Amino acid sequence: MNIFPKEFIIVVDMADDIIKLKVAGENEKNKVKSIGFSEEKDIMKLEVNNVSEKIEVINTLISEGALFLYGHGWYPSELLEHYKEQGFKFKEYKIISWSTPDKYLIEER
Repeated sequence: MNIFPKEFIIVVDMADDIIKLKVAGENEKNKVKSIGFSEEKDIMKLEVNNVSEKIEVINTLISEGALFLYGHGWYPSELLEHYKEQGFKFKEYKIISWSTPDKYLIEER
């Protein structure tokens, strides 16, 4: 069985003009707050004004080791692939997917 990290940043939605994260751990919360995210209940949110700003935030999140939720239909992982097809460049990044509530996989892309 995999042991889930105690501190993490998971990008759960970024299809619109608001990037939404699940964050655990004070260090990780402080990192995303310094980028400009605010906390609302159990989600951290940041509104972006355009694609260029979104790409800049995505690159910062990649540098901070964020995990991008895997799925189809404009999940964060799919949106990154879409941006790459449009010519945007990213460093290696990580995606996370679950096969059961207790079993997950983290992959580098």
